Amino acid sequence: MKTKIIWVLFLFIWQLFLSQITTRATESELSREDLQAIAKSMRAVEDALQNVRIESESWVEHGSSSSGPWQRTPVSSSKTAFFGPISCNRARINVHKSVMPWKNGKAPYHEQSYSVSFDGTEGRRKSISSHYNDKTFEVNRGSVLPKAPPRIGALRFATGIKATLFFHYRDLPEPLPRRFSTGFEAMVDVNSFTETLADHDPNYADITPLDYKVVFDKLEGVRSLKVVVWDERVTNKLWFDPDRGFALLRVDELREGQDGNGDIISSIKVTELEKVSENIWWPMEAYFIRRTPEKEQPWRRIVYRASDVEVNDPHLDDSIFTISFPEGTRVHDELADKTYVVGDEDK
Repeated sequence: MKTKIIWVLFLFIWQLFLSQITTRATESELSREDLQAIAKSMRAVEDALQNVRIESESWVEHGSSSSGPWQRTPVSSSKTAFFGPISCNRARINVHKSVMPWKNGKAPYHEQSYSVSFDGTEGRRKSISSHYNDKTFEVNRGSVLPKAPPRIGALRFATGIKATLFFHYRDLPEPLPRRFSTGFEAMVDVNSFTETLADHDPNYADITPLDYKVVFDKLEGVRSLKVVVWDERVTNKLWFDPDRGFALLRVDELREGQDGNGDIISSIKVTELEKVSENIWWPMEAYFIRRTPEKEQPWRRIVYRASDVEVNDPHLDDSIFTISFPEGTRVHDELADKTYVVGDEDK
């Protein structure tokens, strides 16, 4: 009860502060003092998120331009994802079904199910089944890795993580938060993560300063905090909702064209948010659009939709971030440099 009262009081003071700076700064850049107050609020939202479980599905569409029309492809997936505290690097993703193109394979598409995990020290992968040409094959294999499986990083779109405030901290200018969070560069290469932490404050990343401006703006009628950062090649525009825990609303990445105007090369549009805890709003639907490097190829859009999200489960045990291999699983352990069958080690 005491914690809830503190949150309510904090939100009241914050809304009062926002109304004051919005009035004087809608068209002008915010001062450093304003940004410091906003940064404090953003960090409070992050600190309040201890864990999250996401049930979601996603699929890939192709289009002739950034606005479509869009045609759905067979490429798709459904999964359950678990993440630990956002400022840490622990995750597990159970992919119930994944359909991917099978280059030079026995069928145009290959369906599989598997799990990947990273507990902050080692990564694991467990293959479960494989399906193609109307045949299903049970796969009883596992791997132990010295770092996070690359698929964890690749699934940042499909799990909705890349549509959150937490992922995009690294894009924000000082004094706004620039924490590592689950951007997954660290999870794909844990060594770079720990080396950086050894040289810098663990709450911040060593990011080269960029030109930037921060203003209050309207995005499709919604009052938002607009952050623009740029260098000589690329401009990133990000919109956050200050009335919904600074949830991400949109990201546009633009590259300067030959005519001096910026062409959008990728964008994220969050079209549905759900309040999952006090001042924590999670993306339930988002669209990730990207132009392929080969301009003759179609644009690509990933559609993400969550069916259920739960945060701060007090019963979530850290053991969830370490996949266990059942008896009979053939495991290749890169840490121990050996291959064995679970249950046969002592035979």
